[in-house]
Amino acid sequence: MQPILDRCSVVISAVCVVHCIALPPLLILFPLLGGTVLTDELFHVMLLWIIIPTSVIAIAMARRHHPDSLVLVLVGTGIMVLVVGAFWAHDHAAAWVDTTLSIIGSGLLALGHIQNFRLCRH
Repeated sequence: MQPILDRCSVVISAVCVVHCIALPPLLILFPLLGGTVLTDELFHVMLLWIIIPTSVIAIAMARRHHPDSLVLVLVGTGIMVLVVGAFWAHDHAAAWVDTTLSIIGSGLLALGHIQNFRLCRH
């Protein structure tokens, strides 16, 4: 189950990055997208509702197989950066700050889960 959760977390992180990078050009090309859930803060919150429990369960299950603290630091920091981006930066900072925090947080989260997956395979 843990490898599946790690993979899911990496995929969700990738969805977040694609969303952050692709949405601005898509809004220019297709302005009607502006009224969808894709442009709302709700999209980030929905991703967090999936990514946080998935990550916590995957890391908790993996701790029995390896004591690597780097995984915990990467995933924990990634989640914190995503939460700050979704709840603080979205309302109190420029759009590029929200996007940057989301990309950095997703990258840290994905790196942590990739490392976790590798360590659990050995």
